[in-house]
Amino acid sequence: MDGVAEQLDFSVVSPALTIEALRDSGYKDTDHALAELIDNSIEANAGLIELIACEVPPDPDKPYSRARVNEIAVVDDGDGMDQLTLRRALRFGDGTRLDRRTRGIGRFGVGLPNASISQCRRVDIWTWRNGPDNAMRCHLDLDAVRAGQGDIPEPVPEAVPDRWRLVSEATANPSGTLVVWSQLDRVRWRGGEKTLDRTAELCGRVYRKFLSGSTQSIEILLKLARGNDDDLELIGEPRHCPPNDPLYLMASSSTPPPFADRPMFQLFNERNWTIDVRDSDGELVGGEVQVRCALARPDAINEKKSNVAWPKSYPKAGDAPWGKHADRNKGVSIVRAGRELELSQSWVNSYEPEERWWSVEVEFDPLLDDIFGVVNNKQHAHAFVSGAGFKWEEVADPGETLSMFRERLIETSDPRGHLLEIWDWIDDQISQMRKERKAIMKGTGPSGGSRHPTTGETVEDIATNVIKDQSEQGVKGSTDVAPTTSDEEKIASIAESAQQVRVDPQIAKQWAEETVHSGRRILMKGATLGHDHAFFDVESVNDVIEVWVNDKHPVYAHLIEVLDDETTGQSLQELVDRLEKASFTLRMIMIAWARYEDKTPPDLKMTLEDLRMDWGREARDFLRTME
Repeated sequence: MDGVAEQLDFSVVSPALTIEALRDSGYKDTDHALAELIDNSIEANAGLIELIACEVPPDPDKPYSRARVNEIAVVDDGDGMDQLTLRRALRFGDGTRLDRRTRGIGRFGVGLPNASISQCRRVDIWTWRNGPDNAMRCHLDLDAVRAGQGDIPEPVPEAVPDRWRLVSEATANPSGTLVVWSQLDRVRWRGGEKTLDRTAELCGRVYRKFLSGSTQSIEILLKLARGNDDDLELIGEPRHCPPNDPLYLMASSSTPPPFADRPMFQLFNERNWTIDVRDSDGELVGGEVQVRCALARPDAINEKKSNVAWPKSYPKAGDAPWGKHADRNKGVSIVRAGRELELSQSWVNSYEPEERWWSVEVEFDPLLDDIFGVVNNKQHAHAFVSGAGFKWEEVADPGETLSMFRERLIETSDPRGHLLEIWDWIDDQISQMRKERKAIMKGTGPSGGSRHPTTGETVEDIATNVIKDQSEQGVKGSTDVAPTTSDEEKIASIAESAQQVRVDPQIAKQWAEETVHSGRRILMKGATLGHDHAFFDVESVNDVIEVWVNDKHPVYAHLIEVLDDETTGQSLQELVDRLEKASFTLRMIMIAWARYEDKTPPDLKMTLEDLRMDWGREARDFLRTME
């Protein structure tokens, strides 16, 4: 028995079987596995990172033969590694940043080996700190591991091969690293051209903050090469990887014209949170979270708002090149330390193509990895994503308030306790952006465009005539004064006032121009007022009365929006239902006023009654135009 035992391997795990199991480590595809190598280059302070796909030429004796990718390399001009670090880099769970919880993008210590073996059976690394002629080489070979070689081999001195120097600029740098994948048994790339285009789009999105220089300035070049074991040559021009911003707020990005050099979206809202957690030393520290929301600009989704006529080949914005680009980027972008982990579709209504016109970005410190549920391949934040559509009322105890529920979760180390407020805020912002997007695409803005059923005149034009008649009869208000400014100054003032209630600058200017050039005394539109108390606000600018209908107030959803919505294609019953809803809402508004008077102290009741009578007389004068 002792002799048999001596011949058996009693390791906790079998190295060969473990390595094969680790190959299924959850990388979505080759592009996401390559991102792990780019992470290492960024951590090594690289300024230039090259991704090179090497093809084997087609077989001329086979008519249907196509070029195929047989090697993939990532080269950088970073700091390089010493001999010990190089060897450790190929061990699983032995990264030099394993316990670090700073703002760096590394930490987990499995990126390079895990990502590599998920795609290939052999990975070779050359690294140098004193020129490429003085490089060290090390490798990981799965066939050798299967044959019983369980140790990472000692690095050996070996100059960077000439074939790689022929196609790489970074290899000429005094320091750097070259990683080569071969025996690509899990790479689904075939021809390199389209593959590199897709990779450029993904890398541009994942590393957009680095490519734009807002986090750390880097350049990523994607190259296609062809050759053999002796030499390589570049095919075509290198592809530069521009930032691909799903918020579409960057001035220069990969977005198709006319938005390649100007933002396609505008900032809708943003908010910051600080979450207190314990660091690796047990100290209480604050991890920062920033959420930014963006909404498409009017000229991106409504041709009437654009200065350029759209080609007939795409009658809708979604058919345009920039619309298709936005469709590939829709969702909530989750960013850790400047590097995107994933673009989650969990908040997107998959059946609604217009979802592409809003975007949310959530960026957080690595200190909050456990709270957000970051997995070690940095492709998912499962705890945070689980909050999409989360209904806390359904899991709370009877009688438990939101605050009580949140505190209970925090006390039991449930990460949801820290994320509840963020989820709720994101849900609210998405709801608001959907409403505003709908209004922009209608072309009139919220609650705009109401017209007299017989004459077709706008409500603003008719109201202007009533105001002018009253003024001529000596009944004047604060705006019944002779203008003392030029039309240009009036337009600027009205546009500035509109922007104070979150109206897009372009739309605000258009509304101001329409108001001034038509001689209107009224500007009435929907707007986001930031509260849900009053269902409209009133402002005076020169001789113009601005009426902002609050799209956060229930009256907007139950009355204004119901009556302003497009009616084309609706059945008679649907139209009747809308009228009944509006009628019901109007009665509830009147009852709300009555109840307000009922609760008012006796000494103020007379004042409210006078106000009600005065407002009634004013309404009578304006509504006589309907007779």
